[in-house]
Amino acid sequence: MTDANGTATYVYCLLSARGSPLRARGPRGLAGTGAVRALDVDDGLRLIVADAPLSRYGSEPIEQHLRDLGWVSSCAVAHERVIEHFARHGTVIPMKLFTLFAGDERAVDHVRRSLKRVRRVLTRVSDREEWGVRLRLDEQRALRQRMATAAKAPAAAGGTAFLLRKQRERQVVQNVAKDARIEADRLFTALARRADDARRQTPSQAGTGVSVALDAAFLVPTKRAAAFRAAVKSAAATLEPRGFDVTLTGPWPPYNFVGDPT
Repeated sequence: MTDANGTATYVYCLLSARGSPLRARGPRGLAGTGAVRALDVDDGLRLIVADAPLSRYGSEPIEQHLRDLGWVSSCAVAHERVIEHFARHGTVIPMKLFTLFAGDERAVDHVRRSLKRVRRVLTRVSDREEWGVRLRLDEQRALRQRMATAAKAPAAAGGTAFLLRKQRERQVVQNVAKDARIEADRLFTALARRADDARRQTPSQAGTGVSVALDAAFLVPTKRAAAFRAAVKSAAATLEPRGFDVTLTGPWPPYNFVGDPT
């Protein structure tokens, strides 16, 4: 797909739905691509695609633009916007950004060769939503709270007081970092029990220099979504006075739970 004068078939997602998925006007896709359309693959299964000019989305142009974070970000936003639109009309398997085929037939044949696996994935994510949970620690606020508590302890006299204060400060810093890891593990475990699957993407911890203690995704049955949201809200209320902030996002298509369906 290097002919700059040609086009490729850009694939956004696989959609499992009855009826026509294009009745409602969908959002525009990536800049410069054609109108979003559907390709029949199998009974109730369609690829959501668009024509993409190779002068803009061929191998070489994409490679040249990958270091432009603004360009990549705008493409990702448009890509996800289309997926999230069709997720409201059925069950979707999102494709990775810049999934292209030489033509419609190649795209359809590629999926048809993996229909059994595709159907298994669809069964696993059907009637389920992805929710994101992030636990952040306001380190300075947590340290101030802990130091204020430690300052209430009986003080020694003279040089001994200075050494003990420094020792307490070091201990407080260590405890804050330890508590962040403990609370992240506890929150993830509690929420995972309310989901059918969970993925944890937590940055490596290095003392108190990392403010994000937990970044996780949960695959939640739609009928249990209200209870899941309530559990997150309850956890946030408990953790907030201790310097933690809990953020809930979603519902999303199951980006983190489909793997590579083809």
